[in-house]
Amino acid sequence: MTDSIDKNQSDIWLVGGGIASLAAAVFLINDSDVSANIHIFDIHPSPGGGLISYGDDSTGYVVHGGQRLSYHDSCVEKLLSQVPGIEVGALPWKKRRKHQTPEEKSRAANLIRAVIPGGSGLETLDSQDLGLTLHHRLELIRVVVESDHELGNKTIADVFSEEFFQTNFWMIWSTTFAFQPQHSAVELRRHLHRYLHDIINRDLLSGPIDMHYSVYESIVEPITQYLKSQNVDFRLGDRVIDLLAYPDSDPTTFSEIKYLDTDGSEKIIILDPTDLVFVTLGAMGGGSALGSNTVSPTLPRSPDVNNEWSLWFKLAEKSAKFGDPSNFFPAKSDSLLETFTVTLKDDTFFDRIVELTQNDPGTQPILSLPSSNWFFNISIPRQPVFHNQPNTVNVFWGWALYPEALGDFVKKPMLSCTGSEVMEELLGHLDFPKTVLANSITIPCINAYAMSPLRVRHYNDRPLVIPAYSTNMAFLGQFVEMEDEPTGNIEYSVRSAQLAVDHFTRGNNCPPSRKSYLTEILDVLK
Repeated sequence: MTDSIDKNQSDIWLVGGGIASLAAAVFLINDSDVSANIHIFDIHPSPGGGLISYGDDSTGYVVHGGQRLSYHDSCVEKLLSQVPGIEVGALPWKKRRKHQTPEEKSRAANLIRAVIPGGSGLETLDSQDLGLTLHHRLELIRVVVESDHELGNKTIADVFSEEFFQTNFWMIWSTTFAFQPQHSAVELRRHLHRYLHDIINRDLLSGPIDMHYSVYESIVEPITQYLKSQNVDFRLGDRVIDLLAYPDSDPTTFSEIKYLDTDGSEKIIILDPTDLVFVTLGAMGGGSALGSNTVSPTLPRSPDVNNEWSLWFKLAEKSAKFGDPSNFFPAKSDSLLETFTVTLKDDTFFDRIVELTQNDPGTQPILSLPSSNWFFNISIPRQPVFHNQPNTVNVFWGWALYPEALGDFVKKPMLSCTGSEVMEELLGHLDFPKTVLANSITIPCINAYAMSPLRVRHYNDRPLVIPAYSTNMAFLGQFVEMEDEPTGNIEYSVRSAQLAVDHFTRGNNCPPSRKSYLTEILDVLK
């Protein structure tokens, strides 16, 4: 193993420009002072990966959702505390409260979490009643106490009765974390250990934090600006196509980086023995397809072999300890999620939402419509979401768990719908006037791999952050294995970065162990 990072000689090469690489760069600067020697490859024109958001009020805004962020994310907290100028909500991250006030607890207990059709219009679903019978609770307890090994490659449907999926508990759980019955029981177990205590106790602070702007503008852009001020070398548009390693029998050391320059020419970087290579594997946002208000998004008939996943496939051919991406790629129905961002030119929609839920924008994490065939979910954030957003414009976003189903009002799959048709379907379920359509722009987005981290997997499908006996290699992101950690959130990516940096700096900055709520979980499930 590399004994330590020599800030005068070591070069650190980060492959991928998502939040995992950005976090690794920040930790390297603060823990090892090697900013002048950090290089970040990204095939995209700007860093941020699947968190990138953009747009304007004339063409419509786009928010790429998927990875969650919560108040209890210790690695994210450390990351944001190390970057000057990052603000979340009205206060800098360091000054954020970690516990609810009595008023917030009361509001959490009375949040309207879902609405369903009733005899006299929409009715609120009583989310206080989780609908769990003794049998359901015993099923949950069994999953909580079993190990990853015991659950193996079982699906969630394999470990619960059919009636469980009709409960309010499952409605809240599946819409909060985008779980489907065919997803991994192991991943469900990890989420239960991490979040069940908070869900049952309606802890608002465990949900998405109230950022002042989008994740991209609140977090990614300030981090990028900070790294540039520290002379980090961003190689945007360059695509790493292979990493040569030795020995062939059991690769432990990367020796060369092969990449395509922006002009398409192949180039090679010869690595010194003290150099390090951190690789982000796979991409939740890879293979996404955008539509418009008048055009439906279209996924390519066959996956692009030269995308963010191709490097992982090449690495997997070199050694089994580098994982198996074929379990996550290409896309299947259980990895698919369709999202949409709506730009509104007047207040009609927001006024009706406030009237329906009795909650101001930004105080309602998720509003679900479980009776809709697509299983709509919307998030109404406080405004503005973008720095360039006019005061007369509102922006919100949503997603559907079953976009392949036929719509209830628009009689075709969501995957085939234009943005306007998606909005028409949503208005139909909310019983809002169709006149809202004339003042709205809806941008649909098919995310082919958004849910791929939740797919059933074998233990060796995801490599360790530090592969066995490696000397200069680390893997980052949503597709690495970290014991007991639930995936699908920003914390997972940042934690992998902190583990990698701590390994090579031999510092005392290893992520703290999570508090175990097992006893309390078993207590509340009695």
